[in-house]
Amino acid sequence: MVGELIKSCQFYGYAVIQILIEPRQFFSELPGNTTILKSLGFCVICSIFHVASSLLTGEYKNPVSMGSVLFVNSIGMVAVSSILSYITVVMILKKKVHFERFFSINAFASGVVLLFSWVSVFMWFTEPWKWWLVYTGLKNSCGFAWKSALTVLILTMVVQFFFIYSLYLAFYK
Repeated sequence: MVGELIKSCQFYGYAVIQILIEPRQFFSELPGNTTILKSLGFCVICSIFHVASSLLTGEYKNPVSMGSVLFVNSIGMVAVSSILSYITVVMILKKKVHFERFFSINAFASGVVLLFSWVSVFMWFTEPWKWWLVYTGLKNSCGFAWKSALTVLILTMVVQFFFIYSLYLAFYK
């Protein structure tokens, strides 16, 4: 049990360092190195760090509810992005790729970005970085040509924007 925990921690440390230093190589090796559970675990660990950092640096009236919102948002956006990317590939590009791979790409890209995005002003840098990491993952992990990867990325971003905007209109107007 302790050995498995140490191996998991080593993998998560390796993943962070590899994504920061050599994302193309990391995403090229991704299909053979990960499962959906490892990807989800990585995203959960990064989300917990993000939530803790955000709560420690912000002044919130109810930190428990705010922490819950931040955590659900960070995990939920990975799920939404993965689903939209998968639907785009299946419906428009008519390619067969396992959903697990899309989830892993989005989980690792978003997870690394979450480690820095708790600083409010970093959002302007981390969000484009996250999408570049997803693009890199689509090219290197799924083997897409640059045009296909860019198409998936742009369509996912547009649909996600309008989805979030429609939620805003439904609940805040």
